[in-house]
Amino acid sequence: MEIIHKHPLHLGEGPLWDERLQALFFVDIMSKKFYVWHAKTNESTGYTFEEYISCLAFTQDPNVIHIALESGIYTFNLETSEKKFISQPEQQANYRYNDGAVDPYGNWLLGSMNNVNNGAGATLQPDATLYHIQGATSRALLTGVTISNGIVFKDGSLYFIDSKLNTVRKFPYDGENLGTAETIFTLTDGTTLDGMTLSKSGKLYIANWGGSKILIFDLDTQKIVGDIPVPALNPTSCTFGGPEFNELYITTSAIDDPNPALAGVYRIKLEDSGFPEHKLK
Repeated sequence: MEIIHKHPLHLGEGPLWDERLQALFFVDIMSKKFYVWHAKTNESTGYTFEEYISCLAFTQDPNVIHIALESGIYTFNLETSEKKFISQPEQQANYRYNDGAVDPYGNWLLGSMNNVNNGAGATLQPDATLYHIQGATSRALLTGVTISNGIVFKDGSLYFIDSKLNTVRKFPYDGENLGTAETIFTLTDGTTLDGMTLSKSGKLYIANWGGSKILIFDLDTQKIVGDIPVPALNPTSCTFGGPEFNELYITTSAIDDPNPALAGVYRIKLEDSGFPEHKLK
C-alpha cells in the first residue's frame, strides 16, 4: 500500500475514479475542498469553496462535474472553475450533504446530514434524507436517515449504510422507488461502517472508521471474508480505479487520529477489480 496524497485530510471522502482522465476525485468536507489527483503526474489539483463540499458526480462531459455544496447542487467546470446552481433538494436550515452515488439509470442519489452531527456534540437524530435527483428535480427517496454513507447498486438492489445504524441494508430498487429493506450485515465491535464500493467478484469493500481497515463483505455468503489494513485510524471510503480498475483508492480522516499525518489517500493493487462510475444523464 502506498500513499498518493500525503497532505492530511480533515475529513476525506467521496473518492471517484474517472477512466477518461485517469484521475481520482475526492473531497475534504470540513476543509471545504475537492481534489483531482492525476495518475500520470502523481500530482493533485485542489479547488476551494466557502462552504462544505461533500460529494461529486460525473457527467457525460469529463470537464464538467456536479458538486454538492451546503447551498445546493451545482455544475462545476474543471477548466474554468465556473459553478452554476441547479437546485437545493434539502430545505432544512444548517444541513449539508454527505455521501452519494449515481445509479445505473443516471440519477444521483444523495444523502443529507444535520450539521450538528459534524463533531463530538452530535445528537445523531434521524432527521436527514436520501434524495433522488434527476437534473433540477429532486424528491425524498428515504427519510429518517442520520448519516448517509456507502451507496452501491447491484442487480436491481441498492445497498446502503447509515453510519448511526452501523448496518448494510439491501433495498429492491428500480431507479425510481425503494422496496422493503433487509439488513444483511451489522457491525458491533464499537467501530463504524462508512463508505463502500462494489467489486466484480460481488464483494463490498467497506471503509471501517476507527478500525484502520477496509472490510471485505461477500454478498453471496453475506459474511466478512477478509480485510485490508490501512495506516490511518479512520478510513472513510474507497473506490476502484487505475487502467484495469484493480487498484483500490482509500480516503481517510484525521479526526481523533493520534497520528493525523497519516490521514491521506492510499492506493493498493488487488487481484479483485471494480467498475467505472455511472455518469449523470
